[in-house]
Amino acid sequence: MYNDEVIVYTVKTDKKLKNLYITISPKDGVIVKNPNFTQKRVKEIVNSKANWIYKKIQNTKQVLNIQDIYEKENKVLYLGKKSSLHVENLEEFYRNSTKKIVLKEIEKISSDMGFFPTKISFRKTKRRWGSCNYKNELSFAITISQLPLSCIKYIICHELAHIKHKNHKKEFYETIKNFMPDFKTQEKILKNYSPSL
Repeated sequence: MYNDEVIVYTVKTDKKLKNLYITISPKDGVIVKNPNFTQKRVKEIVNSKANWIYKKIQNTKQVLNIQDIYEKENKVLYLGKKSSLHVENLEEFYRNSTKKIVLKEIEKISSDMGFFPTKISFRKTKRRWGSCNYKNELSFAITISQLPLSCIKYIICHELAHIKHKNHKKEFYETIKNFMPDFKTQEKILKNYSPSL
């Protein structure tokens, strides 16, 4: 119980873990990953994190949901705005529009930054907007076209920076800042969206 609300959580025990982790998502709710602590200890930790869990749940509820907007409002979230576009297949629409926008923007940003991917692909994801592997192959969520253009450029810039820095250390963010000084603003805006279709 917190703020007169019942917060339901699921405990998943994995003896390979060293610490207890709490994750929150619109689809899975509150998941407590337990490294084999006693039920009493798990409850103590969860209760101590109640305020943080509650705030995260509230933030999750505010995240714009593509499917809800499409089904309840009969609109499509495109470039950060709800648009009355005629779309028959939501996944196909986002895949095609994302591919078109990202390929256009990445050509210019790659040239500006001096980092060039060996391959670009697009896939359905639930949590990540993009990724860069050790081969410098970039992958992007097919739903990126729902975002404001400034956020799309930030995601591209972020993944291109990983071609040089395979981590999130200071040098990595300095590289991004050189090409996008307001990147922290874009990160905040991104919290209002989900890559999940």
